[in-house]
Amino acid sequence: MIFTSIGLLVNYQKEKAKETVDYLVDWFSSKKIKVYVEGSGDKPLNKKYLLYPAEKLLPRVDLLLSLGGDGTLLRTARLATLKDIPILGINLGGLGFLTQVRLEELEKSLNRLYQGKYGLQERMMLECLVKRRGKKIKELIALNDVVIGKGAYARIISLATYINNDYVITYSADGLVISTSTGSTAYSLSAGGPIVHPAIDSIILTPICPHTLSARPLIISENDEVKVLLETEEEEVMVTIDGQEGFILEAKDEISVKKSPHQARLITFKESNFYAILREKLRWSGQVNFPFQEEKSRIKMSAKKKSGK
Repeated sequence: MIFTSIGLLVNYQKEKAKETVDYLVDWFSSKKIKVYVEGSGDKPLNKKYLLYPAEKLLPRVDLLLSLGGDGTLLRTARLATLKDIPILGINLGGLGFLTQVRLEELEKSLNRLYQGKYGLQERMMLECLVKRRGKKIKELIALNDVVIGKGAYARIISLATYINNDYVITYSADGLVISTSTGSTAYSLSAGGPIVHPAIDSIILTPICPHTLSARPLIISENDEVKVLLETEEEEVMVTIDGQEGFILEAKDEISVKKSPHQARLITFKESNFYAILREKLRWSGQVNFPFQEEKSRIKMSAKKKSGK
């Protein structure tokens, strides 16, 4: 795919954010590619570009660059998915499971992008629908997770949980994380959920500090629909999307979560490896051995000799 216009969504609170924006504008401009930067006009400007609000920027671009951490990319994904725009995440510091391009790799990655030497991963997203007294009152979309959680008081909440309208369990807990495989390394992991490879489309239910040890995480099919009925009264309970958008619930509200018809499209490069990212980000210890890679290289060399190449 040839990109003719680029949009930058930036977390200016990150160190080197403006410096990186200036560099990217110069780099893409030298390739005759138009650059649009999200903003409201209250940030320092390079004279070479103007700032556009998201609703005016999105229709103008065919690629979005997220500059910040995973939080910036999650927001970018929710904006991009409705218009099917691919995303490249640039990590300006922090953990960064999703923003795989680091600043020291930026120039190399940009050249690969320009040359078309990249992959495109499609990540499943979740659709969340909130009903009150049978009427739809809120519809949201998430890349990582939908979280139903209590407020400031140290009391548990009751969440009657159904899968495909079949009753499963009433969680008595601090809350419930409903995540994608992509989100399995986020809040779900902190709550004791499993790590699931992002290529596996699934929905993960992870209770937060459940009252009973028998309440365990569940991995269910991407085609299943989860319905949660809030049974707790006189408690402040919220549903949050990717830890960024929140909505206050009332007793008897019904929260439905299922696979979204939209997907996040993430630009990746060949050397990006999920297990290598896990080792680095989770600081897994142990000696690194490469017997399988060595065997793979030996087989390739043998095949080349046989073919005479």
